[in-house]
Amino acid sequence: MKKTLLFILLISPFISKSQQSNISNRTNSIYQRSFNNSTAYSYSIGYKILSFEEFPRILDQTDNNVLRRSVLNGIILKYNNKQISYRLSGSFYSNRITFQNGCDECEEIEGRLKDNHIKVGFEKNFTYGTIQPYFGIDLGIKRNIFKGDVKSTFQTLDSSGEYDVKTEKNGLSLSPLLGIKLNIIDHFSITAESTIDVFYSYERQERTNNASPGSRTLQKYYKWEYLLKPLGMLSLQYNFGAIY
Repeated sequence: MKKTLLFILLISPFISKSQQSNISNRTNSIYQRSFNNSTAYSYSIGYKILSFEEFPRILDQTDNNVLRRSVLNGIILKYNNKQISYRLSGSFYSNRITFQNGCDECEEIEGRLKDNHIKVGFEKNFTYGTIQPYFGIDLGIKRNIFKGDVKSTFQTLDSSGEYDVKTEKNGLSLSPLLGIKLNIIDHFSITAESTIDVFYSYERQERTNNASPGSRTLQKYYKWEYLLKPLGMLSLQYNFGAIY
């Protein structure tokens, strides 16, 4: 499913190729005719209001496909040259989570998940006007850290099976996206977009046994992950620097 959505997002620029060509050849005239009730601006700054997204899998997490909500946790900057909007965005996530590890009856893990993501890319409108659907792509760097306590859910086991865990993933992401922008009033717009992060990371997993403080294990992995973001970003943007 994720790979199918990724394929659709990747080919969307080619589907609209003929339309983009016409737009490129007549950019000024399109802007003149289409923005009768909205002005084109060179710069935008926006705040990420809401998102629902998947995060990288932690250890052998059983519910790694869960969508987590985040509110007011990001910013986006844009520069528009009349044809393409170049974008720089950053987001952060920090929250305590609980999940089952290995199987639903094996281990319960509780701790804090922190995720930081910085991306740079571009977006291109399909059409121009009050409502503007668009496509784009971002390239980013991502850091994901989890620290928590692991406890066995079996009643027969004692505390000797408990241990602390820390996982850290650092890597690169490629994120094709589709979105829609609504120019509500002068200078302000609302955007909503969905995306899939193709994430390649280097991961460290560190475990420390509570019964033996000196007992520590360290494992390292390289991983590919596909992270679905049906609502990657709902943002409110302020636009300034009128082009005309």
